[in-house]
Amino acid sequence: MPSDFSYDPVTAVDEASASGQTAAIFADIRETMGIPLVTSIWRGLAGMGDSLSQAWYLAKPIYASGLPEHALARVIARAALPLPEPLAPTQLACAGVGERDVEEILTILAAYNRSNGMNLVALAALITPPAGSASTGAGPSSAPVWPPLRPLLPREAINAATWSMVRHVNAFGATGIDAGVATLWRHLAPWPGLLAIVHAAFAPLQVRGTIAAASAQVVALSLEEGARMAHLRRAEIEISRQARDTITGYVHSPTQVARMVAIGHALARWLK
Repeated sequence: MPSDFSYDPVTAVDEASASGQTAAIFADIRETMGIPLVTSIWRGLAGMGDSLSQAWYLAKPIYASGLPEHALARVIARAALPLPEPLAPTQLACAGVGERDVEEILTILAAYNRSNGMNLVALAALITPPAGSASTGAGPSSAPVWPPLRPLLPREAINAATWSMVRHVNAFGATGIDAGVATLWRHLAPWPGLLAIVHAAFAPLQVRGTIAAASAQVVALSLEEGARMAHLRRAEIEISRQARDTITGYVHSPTQVARMVAIGHALARWLK
């Protein structure tokens, strides 16, 4: 399957099946970032020899500083998010999405938005030469308290009709319908009615190029923020070529995580 990624987010190492050093690093990532799940960049690196341990060793001081959280907030404040027309008052309810569902969906979005966004700016710092005034000051904020999230559905647990909708919404901001499926969309698969509404609402923004423009802007702003945090990374940069190329593509490509940062934050704001 063609993919924008050098790994497949659907088949990347699953958190629940991780063991040994991989499971320990995943736990450290969750604790350090204040997140309830590990997104696909780390799970993808886990399938590349020692890449996970190498990359996390180099990047952890950046995350532990607390600065990526503040850098992400600045990126989102400055970016022109791709916001659709407002929802009709009963639109979600008519699609079988009740108030409790919306609350759960917003929690899932918050988890991915924090994780994807902080990964984007922190990993930008890992591979970007220092530039601008160094980010200093504000330390880590209190980590959010996360309620239990429902398990991420594996591909085989999603019926054909819903998977088709997942593929169609995943095409937003990507190179096509068969681009690597971002994990967020699989986590929202229990609500096919929501996915249908999202598809109808965001399709005009895709056609007008609004999503692509927002994704490119998120990349540019994140690289700017990353350059200001680059002094925080460990001096010894020893990482496999495969891991470096994977992280570079992840950070620089508007069709990888940047599109999900733009769409995820827009979707959360829109649903609220």
